[in-house]
Amino acid sequence: MAINQTLKKLGLNDKEIQVYLALLKSGKTKPSVLANLTKLKRASLYHIAKGLLAKGLISEDFGGKTLQFVPLPPESLEKILEQSKRELAEKETLIKKAISEISLISAEKAYPVPKIRFIEENNLKKFLFDNLVKWQKEVINADGVWWGFQDHSFVENYSKWISATWQTKESKDKHYQAQIFTNESKIEAQIKNKYPKDKRRVRFLANQNFTATLWVCGDYLIVIATHQHPFYSFEIHDQLLAQNMRETFKKLWEVS
Repeated sequence: MAINQTLKKLGLNDKEIQVYLALLKSGKTKPSVLANLTKLKRASLYHIAKGLLAKGLISEDFGGKTLQFVPLPPESLEKILEQSKRELAEKETLIKKAISEISLISAEKAYPVPKIRFIEENNLKKFLFDNLVKWQKEVINADGVWWGFQDHSFVENYSKWISATWQTKESKDKHYQAQIFTNESKIEAQIKNKYPKDKRRVRFLANQNFTATLWVCGDYLIVIATHQHPFYSFEIHDQLLAQNMRETFKKLWEVS
């Protein structure tokens, strides 16, 4: 059911979803009856109910001879959002406090940029979003062009990230554009007119099928493998190497 997937994304586990939906259907219900409906042991049911109580989705009614669980209105799901906002605000306060305290300890030290970073598949999406603006600023400070070649499987797996690259303030810079070699593919045909052609310029090389992705963003080289699982990426911070690769792509673009 679609609602199961939605509730799971909101942080409920499978058994919490099972109990919550059963309670929504049955209304005010005794624990023994609810245990029978869900085919759960009574002890397990109480434990799960505590989680739903903490999330503000159900309540307890002690008005009768025995305890009964009561489903709260669907609007109570907003309490999950409110809780997330409170937790996020607390984390923001703690992070600011930690930054302030660490700065006092390390005020005299310089922090070098890592030369090479390796990113595994489970962290790749976050890595791409976290570093997007940094790379775009590097591009603008260099020659204004995001150079590279890419395997079309990257576009297939990270289309939302590509869409995000054209929604940043940096992408609106008049000098900023992307000039990318890629494979002729169904996905490239689908997005051909989705982005401004004068900003995202794509070319195909005859008899060439890229099975990896490489970008030059200022002083950074980003290598990404999405042709098969597990996906992975390298970020290399090297001004000299990046400059050489950028000049190579310029020449290749001129003659292609």
